[in-house]
Amino acid sequence: MPDHRETHTARAATGANDRHPVDRPRRVLFVFWWLVIGGEETEVRHLARHLDPARYRLEVIACLRMPGMPEQTHAQLEALGVPVDRAPYRLSFADTIDYLAQKLPAFDLVVGCQAVADLYPALERLPAPPPLIEHGGLVAEAAATPKHLTARYVGVCSAIRDAAAAMMPDRPQHALVIPSMVDLSEFDRGARNAVRAGWGIDDETPVIGWVGRLDRKKRVEDFLQAAAILHARRPEARFVVIGGEDAFMPAYAAGLQALARGLGLDGALAFLGDRPDVPRLLAGLDAFAWLARGEGLPHVILEAGAAGLPIVATPDAGTRKLLEDGETAIFVPHEDPEAVAGALDRLLADRDLAHSLGGNLRHLVERAFAVEAVVPRWTALFDEVLAESRGECPTAEGVRATVDQDAMARARPIPCRARHPTATTLRPTAARASAGSSSMRRVSGARNGRS
Repeated sequence: MPDHRETHTARAATGANDRHPVDRPRRVLFVFWWLVIGGEETEVRHLARHLDPARYRLEVIACLRMPGMPEQTHAQLEALGVPVDRAPYRLSFADTIDYLAQKLPAFDLVVGCQAVADLYPALERLPAPPPLIEHGGLVAEAAATPKHLTARYVGVCSAIRDAAAAMMPDRPQHALVIPSMVDLSEFDRGARNAVRAGWGIDDETPVIGWVGRLDRKKRVEDFLQAAAILHARRPEARFVVIGGEDAFMPAYAAGLQALARGLGLDGALAFLGDRPDVPRLLAGLDAFAWLARGEGLPHVILEAGAAGLPIVATPDAGTRKLLEDGETAIFVPHEDPEAVAGALDRLLADRDLAHSLGGNLRHLVERAFAVEAVVPRWTALFDEVLAESRGECPTAEGVRATVDQDAMARARPIPCRARHPTATTLRPTAARASAGSSSMRRVSGARNGRS
């Protein structure tokens, strides 16, 4: 099979680059397996808002939709002027490959997300495919696809970068780290009173929040049990769960609702569902809890930091590296609601401590994870890969930006899940398990019963 370097030569020989003159925005297609509400989707929104529109035009295509998956990200992207192609929702796996093979040549650059299985077979059909950047948020994603057409692999942390580099032993430098980012302009502590008024809560009432998809590995039940313990000690305390069900485990969401009722939290805890205004809602909180086991670098931790919130967290793979106990968070043991309640009670009683923890985390986010720090890394990457696809050498400035930022990432590794996920972590399992595109198939029934 040809590798990514040979495809660049083929593009030049066939005149592929002549179809895309340099005096117009470069078209960049992000290919997702599915669009839900998560870190990768948020990254694309930030890029759409902050990349130079005179240089780049982003589009998105998603290849799978299941009942219960939210439309929120679709609407947010389209509001930013990013077209979202839903055509594969009606197609089989084989027909989606055909569709992508017809669509891809119109783009200057393709970014594959979530180890989407449809993409590599489509690219392999093209005599001169556009250059491919893969983006991964899990270690297993880095090993789930071939790499011979991958110009660069971007992991959100060093462990993912290292897993991808192992798949490209002849060019490990083409795997790199670009962390998740937040747009600090979206966070306004001045919205506190308005948010609380919408909840029917006054300024003095303590409010603790949790944000994310209702996924078992996030251990939302531990938050509910801690809320019940704290509410018994502080009857005035209120709690909010922001986020909707995971389409792959709707029974879990229903079970959480039943658990909350059984714990006597009616009137004290509210499930708010998926919300497009999470940064605004965070302004209404006094503290934030994140109690997952087996997560990577949660984007919501960065959002809570941007909001200046004190955090109670379990020492998971990501939080253990990003946060420092007593400096930017309070760590509690896994699956210990009593300890969670105690830590939250401590934050409510010691506002100086809460202010210090939240302020320290805000400063960390400003330095390393703001769009101002991260978007230039994407710009340098796009420029470098596009230059290579034209047979040009990247500019010294572009190379320096990529090398310096990657060196920075190695100096302070960004944490993530280092273990290989179980079948429930990476779904659909069968389609993601193959390292060769010829054997990639969807799980039976994943496309509304069609194969």
